[in-house]
Amino acid sequence: MSAEIYLVRHGETEWNKQQRIQGWLDSPLTAKGRDQAICLGQILAANLGAQHALPMHVSPLQRARETATIIRQYAYGPDVLPAVIPNVIYDPRIREMSLGAWEGMTREEVESAYPDVADDDAWWFRAPGGESYSQLKARIEEWISSLTSPVIAVSHGMAGRLIRGLLLGLPTEEALTLPSPQDVVWHLADHRIEALTLIP
Repeated sequence: MSAEIYLVRHGETEWNKQQRIQGWLDSPLTAKGRDQAICLGQILAANLGAQHALPMHVSPLQRARETATIIRQYAYGPDVLPAVIPNVIYDPRIREMSLGAWEGMTREEVESAYPDVADDDAWWFRAPGGESYSQLKARIEEWISSLTSPVIAVSHGMAGRLIRGLLLGLPTEEALTLPSPQDVVWHLADHRIEALTLIP
């Protein structure tokens, strides 16, 4: 599986701050989350070079849309004419995984209400009414296969882990434990990954 992707996770949200499960539900970006989105735009501006007009694929969930709007203000730079900036493509295949009945709950609330949830790296795939690993994997694989040119992608924590894992050919167990910071741009190309950050 091969593609060139500049992958970012949305900025911090109110529920991230409260450690609540979001899934397909939403909460607004915090002030820190908006600053992270600015940082992501600046990282892209510093690294895209001649590829400054890459199309942007964005999860349709509001936290990703809000992040993408801020990124667009900073990623393309003052010398890029508005007519050259590509439109955003809202693609549900890169939205976060659904966690069904657990959305809006904390991990502790889930464990209290569902005491049979095991303490392992794949516990979230047991959410009643939520997505299975195979469902999440299938839609992300379909999205990756549809790419015909380099893109910027604004996605989520778990979906972003799986995107990286699939492109790098990682075992499922390893992909599920990848870090998911909100101020890093992951440049994926030729089965390699580079973490792009702002130089202090």
